[in-house]
Parts: sequence; C-alpha cells; structure tokens
Amino acid sequence: MNCPKCERPTPAARANCLYCGEALPVTEIETAPPQRNIDHTERAFNTVLEPSQTPAGEQTVSALAGALTIEPDEARAFISAARRLPLARSQTHQEAALVAALVRSCGLRATVVADEDLELELELTRARRITRVSDELKIHHSGGVMAVPCAEIKLLVFGALRNLRVDYTEGMPGLRGQTSKMLDATEFRAEETLLDVYAADLEKSFRIRADGFDYSGLVEPLSYRAELNFRAALKELQSAASSAAFDEDFARVRALLSRAWPERSRIEARGLRRAGFARRPVARSSMVSDNRDQFDRYSRLMFLSIKP
Repeated sequence: MNCPKCERPTPAARANCLYCGEALPVTEIETAPPQRNIDHTERAFNTVLEPSQTPAGEQTVSALAGALTIEPDEARAFISAARRLPLARSQTHQEAALVAALVRSCGLRATVVADEDLELELELTRARRITRVSDELKIHHSGGVMAVPCAEIKLLVFGALRNLRVDYTEGMPGLRGQTSKMLDATEFRAEETLLDVYAADLEKSFRIRADGFDYSGLVEPLSYRAELNFRAALKELQSAASSAAFDEDFARVRALLSRAWPERSRIEARGLRRAGFARRPVARSSMVSDNRDQFDRYSRLMFLSIKP
C-alpha cells in the first residue's frame, strides 16, 4: 500500500508507514506483521489471546498458525494454555486492533491491552518480613510497616527471575597476528524464586523475593534450606488468604511469552587487559540477560484479569 502522506510503498500487514510513520487506511489484514523487538521502555499495545470457551479444533489451530505465521504446534500451545497470553506487541493501537481482529476471524477471542494499563512504572512494595495478626498481615518493608487485611488479597502469582551473564574475551582486530575471534568465555547463571501478592489495588500489593526475606514471621520452625522456607511461607499465605486465586503457570508458559515479551539482553564493555606471553591487549565484555520484564508483564496481566 502506498502511504497517503509520503506516497512510498509499505509492506503488507502494517498499520503505519514504514518510512514516515503515517497511519495507513488499513481495515483488515490477512497475516499479522512480524513481531518487532520493541524496547521495554517504550509505550506499546499488546494483542492478548483470551482463554477459549470451547475446545479448539485443528481447523482453528491451523487458522491461527497461518495468521501469525507460526508453527501449528506453537499455535496449539497458545490455545491449550487456557491463559491470557500476549500474541503480539505493536507500536500503535491500530495495528494491535488489526491483529486482534485477525485472531477473532480464526474463531478465537482476543483483546488489546495497552502497556499503560499494566502500570509497570508502579513497583510493588518489596516485603522484608511478614507477620500475621488475627485476620491481617503486617508487611515489613524498607519504608516501614503496611497492614493488609487477609480478605483483601485477591491473587498470588508465583514465578522465578532468571539471570544469565556471559563474560568473554576477544582479540582486538587490526593488531598484528590478532583477530576478533573469541578467546575465552565464562557463563554464570542464577535463579531467584518470588511471589507477587495482589490486593484490590497496587498500593497494598507486595512482592516476596526468596533472597533477603526474613521467614521467621511466617514459618516455625525454620529450615536450613531457603526453598523449603519459601514453600512453607507460601502455604501460610494461601491459608491466610483462602479466597485468593493462585497462579503458578509462569514457568509453563514462559516460552510462549517470549514471542511478544522476550527476555532482555544487553552488552556491557568491561575494558581492556593484556594477556598471553606477548602481553597483547584484548577486549573484555559481558552479555547480560534476565526475564524480569517478562515476569512483571505476565504478573500484571494476571492482576488485570481479576480486576472488576
């Protein structure tokens, strides 16, 4: 389609001109545009697949796979997850709405959720210690103590933060006898369990991170193993907030979330050093990646699902 403003042709399945950004007069698309890597700090719009009310047949699976240009197994996994999941992240509401309409044409339900609706800029209070007094939880945090009635807790979302760092050393191109090939690499992995506890609003919601949490207010007796203490604290919170929903599907759907909400990576330069008998300079860098943004988005999407 030619842009009505700059008159340059733009590939199909886009809602905006590739060159000047002008909105195109598109009312229907046959395939979704390729998923672009939109920075997590940008405000964008998410096309969300809603859980299917009835079992989906192979015709529906095939239609979704063709619409999104994905493998049938991936389309089947999205449908069978029975969870609100993001199918695409778009820079404009118009494009996200077009993708949602395309998904609905496959016999499924889809909505558009704006990043601003997730309220990611409002971080949950990090709980350092929790005590239960009658029907109320006392949340001890760095700024003081917050009281949350047990009856107001609506949702608990269980997940894990994964961190990966690869330190590597490269030869510096241009020096005699030295190329830019990798000379050495070291990989570090870490995973931290966490729990988001949501009340009716974010101001009274909080996050528990396994590292740096004092379990003595909820667990008696304490174990020497942190994971056992975390599980015991989770059981106590579930008992206190017996009417709250519990979501532990993040690990199960993490691969599907990567389509619209990928793990974030960055390269960090760590300077130069001299190595080997010749003491030639080599460049040191690190590739750092984590899934915090991915979990934050999933957790807030689950919170939106229970809001009236």
